[in-house]
Amino acid sequence: MKIAIIGNCQCESLATSVRAMTGGGLQAEIYMIHEIVRDPQRLAQVLDESNYIFAQTSLRPHVPDDHVHKVLYFPTIAFSAYHPDLTFVRGTRIGGEFETVSNPLSGYHSLISLFGFMSGISLEDILTFYHAGVYGRLGYFDQWDEARRQLLAEGESSGMPLGGMFDRWAKGDAFMYSSNHPTLRVMEDIARELLKRIGWSPAVDSVHTIVADPLRAMPIWPIYPEIGERLGLRGNMLFKRHEPEASLSLRDLVTSSYETFAAYERESLEAVTMPFWTVAERLGFSGTARPPVPTSNPYAGAPKVQFWKSSVASVPPGELDPVVSPRFQISPEDKVATAGSCFAQHIARTLKSSGFNYFVPESAPAGMPDEEAHSLNYGVFSARFGNIYTVKQLRQLIERVEGQFVPRVSAWEGRSPGRVVDPFRPQIVPEGFEDEASLFAARDEHYAAVRAMLREMDVFVFTLGLTEGWRARFDGSVFPLAPGVAGGSPDPDEYEFVNFSLDEIRADMHEVIARLKAINPACRVILTVSPVPLIATFEPRHALVATTYSKSVLRVVADEMWREYAHVDYFPSYEIITGSFNRGAYFADDLRDVMPEGVAHVMRTFMRHYTGAAASSAPDTDVAPPEQGTRSAFFDLVCDEEEIARF
Repeated sequence: MKIAIIGNCQCESLATSVRAMTGGGLQAEIYMIHEIVRDPQRLAQVLDESNYIFAQTSLRPHVPDDHVHKVLYFPTIAFSAYHPDLTFVRGTRIGGEFETVSNPLSGYHSLISLFGFMSGISLEDILTFYHAGVYGRLGYFDQWDEARRQLLAEGESSGMPLGGMFDRWAKGDAFMYSSNHPTLRVMEDIARELLKRIGWSPAVDSVHTIVADPLRAMPIWPIYPEIGERLGLRGNMLFKRHEPEASLSLRDLVTSSYETFAAYERESLEAVTMPFWTVAERLGFSGTARPPVPTSNPYAGAPKVQFWKSSVASVPPGELDPVVSPRFQISPEDKVATAGSCFAQHIARTLKSSGFNYFVPESAPAGMPDEEAHSLNYGVFSARFGNIYTVKQLRQLIERVEGQFVPRVSAWEGRSPGRVVDPFRPQIVPEGFEDEASLFAARDEHYAAVRAMLREMDVFVFTLGLTEGWRARFDGSVFPLAPGVAGGSPDPDEYEFVNFSLDEIRADMHEVIARLKAINPACRVILTVSPVPLIATFEPRHALVATTYSKSVLRVVADEMWREYAHVDYFPSYEIITGSFNRGAYFADDLRDVMPEGVAHVMRTFMRHYTGAAASSAPDTDVAPPEQGTRSAFFDLVCDEEEIARF
């Protein structure tokens, strides 16, 4: 039986698989589609002489009706998520024609290097662009879902659904050598399906483990380490050439590209994956009529937001906007859940008042008056977990509701005689529960609501509040308040103070993100840092010094998560409130409570960038700030920490 395989460079891998899987029982001949469609007579001969034709869909317009029954189409495999920086480049050669620009990697170029050349950025400077910050702005970490969608659509177009195959390919090592060169195990699966359709049972299976992979000898684009880390793979920066055992370093590649680009009219150069101006805008180089003029100063041509004078000192305080490139948008249909310190409640209330879907799976019982529901903290948080000041609290909450951690302490004696409180949300019922049975019943309902929140939320906003906390010596359980403040007794044999270190908080935040990803893979995360200073520190040091340490550590952790994960964004509410640009105007007389004007500035900025709209109900700036020592701050926020000052 004679098979003609017509398509691009992937045909050789398909033919290798067919021959090996049939033990040579099928004669498989390869024809490059761009060549054979130019010769209709040759194409007609191949169609006549072949029992079957395995072809990519681009052949379809060239197949006459009397041969349609012979043709089985297979998809062209292209997948950019492993190699989002790889692009092909076209341009007009100086004194010549418009053409594809070649190089030592058979025409593979780096999009970043092309942008650098067109922008007049020196070789040494453009090499500094290869890091997670630039990759994030260019969307390199967000390619998987769209690349998968396009590949599955190609499968449907060819009549060969790829869903099940893709799930197999995605497990383990990368299934692509470059964005258009799949590994042999991919083409083996396609060969198996084609053989099945012509009634041929493979004599040999898993041939990719025993025969040479033709595309492995071709250029191989590396998976950049930062991209690989997010995909659970090990990356590198070695670019393999066509020649066996020959490779280029990043510097070698960019140098060769710069030298090649110089032979073309600069403004004619274009990448097939992303327009120059899109790259420029994402990297903050927008606003110029043409690529920046070459310069020896690496900061020349940088966007205004990167300079203090133009982005801070020269901007009216109420108009300062420190957000540059939010990673995603929140739609009115997205379920948005919030947790964290008391400042997080401002985001919740603004979303709700602006018509967005603030997600509250733990709502008040039917018929409960609004005033009573509010006093019992229904609707104040997405679930009635109270303030979650530390990352360790959040981690343990997830572990508790998922049944992975059962604390030894279950109830504390309340301040009111005969009443008990939940140690992990001691003020959720201000007067305490009547007995442990009612506490446990409420906790079960609460856990069910948190589980629903974790599984159904589309966006999770978490405000990091404190590094200081209290924990049980016997099992490490962490509480929002010290024993004795709102319940329990401060027994030093059972409880201890802890000021979590940068390493501890970083590890906990990584674990939280991993657990959220495992429970709800599609959920996006926004991290903020509370600008509210510590109400008190337990360490023998000045409260200002303790606050600076706490906020610095939390800000570093938030930034590291932003750099590490493509689905995590950082919103600078902390910078808006505490920044020197507002001359302290956003704090009340106690230098701790946030004034309405500050909250309004934060929420205007948040809504503008994440929803594309302004807040529909700005905070009432005529409301007087609260007196020091009261239970709640502006907007009657629920702040467990205030109990330290009251008692």
